[in-house]
Amino acid sequence: MLAFLYAIDLAPWLPSFNKPLLTSSQMINHRNNFPRFTPLLGLSILWILSACPAYLSAQEETAKPSDHQPATPDEQQQAKPGAEEASRPDFDKMTAREFFGLIDFGNSYLAMFVDGERLGNSEQEAVVRGLTRIRRLQPHRITHWLKLSVPWNELATHPAEHRLEIYLLTGTVEAIRRQMVPEEAVSTVGIPFYYEVDVRLDQDNGTVPGTIVVEKLPAAWEANFEQVDAIRGQPFSCPGVFLKTFQAEPNETGYIFATSKISWHPDRVDALLGVTPAMVRLAKQGMDIGELSYIQDRAKFEGREREPFYQMLAAVGRLPFGQQTPTVELSVSDLLTLPRIGLMVAPEKYRAEFIDLAGVCRRITRIEVDDADIQARLGIDHYFEVSIFVPIPAPIVSQRPGDEASRKEFAHEYPVLVCVSELPEGIQEGDQLHLPVAATGAFFKLWAYRSPFMSGQEHTRRQISPLLIAESLKEQSQVGEPEVNQFVLVIVLILGGVIALGGTMGMIFSWKKHPRRR
Repeated sequence: MLAFLYAIDLAPWLPSFNKPLLTSSQMINHRNNFPRFTPLLGLSILWILSACPAYLSAQEETAKPSDHQPATPDEQQQAKPGAEEASRPDFDKMTAREFFGLIDFGNSYLAMFVDGERLGNSEQEAVVRGLTRIRRLQPHRITHWLKLSVPWNELATHPAEHRLEIYLLTGTVEAIRRQMVPEEAVSTVGIPFYYEVDVRLDQDNGTVPGTIVVEKLPAAWEANFEQVDAIRGQPFSCPGVFLKTFQAEPNETGYIFATSKISWHPDRVDALLGVTPAMVRLAKQGMDIGELSYIQDRAKFEGREREPFYQMLAAVGRLPFGQQTPTVELSVSDLLTLPRIGLMVAPEKYRAEFIDLAGVCRRITRIEVDDADIQARLGIDHYFEVSIFVPIPAPIVSQRPGDEASRKEFAHEYPVLVCVSELPEGIQEGDQLHLPVAATGAFFKLWAYRSPFMSGQEHTRRQISPLLIAESLKEQSQVGEPEVNQFVLVIVLILGGVIALGGTMGMIFSWKKHPRRR
């Protein structure tokens, strides 16, 4: 049989691992500067937090000129750990508007907004200033100020009193426009352009017109924002900072908000936007499908991947039993060695797809999630990492081009990593297991991690394995290895036939008459 080869990735910058995946997961849990996620759409405050992540790390924020990007009060407080408690302002008692005032988005900018009119050129300075400040809000601040109910009549009649209040918004997209920032201002504000997204905002008795100003769009929207038919009707959610009202047609009041990020929850398959039935399945359980664009294959876990990982883990765990089914006909075992379009060569083709796998579980590790943000938003305080060796119909070889000494071969089975929220009764964690199991999981990425087999002699060398997220495991009495077992079966049958034939011939010859003795 031909061996399936893939190129190894010798990346010296990858972290060290003592065990496959274990340390990498701890790395996920302890990173602090990742984007944030939201649970079920519109059901709770936790769902919307992903729409306003702290995209800028502390290093990125402090690297900007202090006269253009002053430190937030939270940063100033962290920078002076020895300051007396009495001298610190009580941020928890502040309103969002008071906090924005401390980071240079106060009344002088708010006075630029003119209610009753659509956004104009004279308001662009205030819009850009708002975007640069909104993206600096830490997630726990959004949690504190977010209002789940929007007082639409109050906003329409007394907009100035509610300026900069933050509300949970849901609705559908109507159109998108890109607005360019004047070239002379780009170096100062760090934003070359932003988007105005016309939407229909949900309210109890229907919808109202609105516009959401945002710096970045989901990648699929950004690539196709001029394709009106594809974008129109796409469901979204976000925490909106109220800016002003405008007069819409016919005689409707419209509302303008700003946000750092729009979460996308597609409700239909769309080839142009890259939406598959599996993605719709996850979106209905609260996942922001736009987060999938940050996943990188054949690499360690990057900071931006923390959010889609936990979102997918939460969404898969909420799926009804009837939807825990594969969306791909072939199993992981089949896809691993499939040429040209297989899992190891075209992983992006299978992103978020639900795939069956079966194999021998060698290790189960419980991972504690000590991130209070993930615990609060998604209700996840732990999960389990499962190392499963699945049968493969052909060997998989890892080798540097032209370097036979670097050859590593998996002859009959290959390691696959599965993360599950809970373990079924009767299955427990451990390191030295030999347990036949099966699962149906959503494919997350090809993960690069250290393993004793792959990294024992070259610490920079990484094992590349599929990582899937499943609701749970299923115990099996026997793990099938179709092609290998069929070959063995043929050999056994042939040997059995030869033995049977030999036995038969022996019996025939033994039946010859013996000469009589006199």
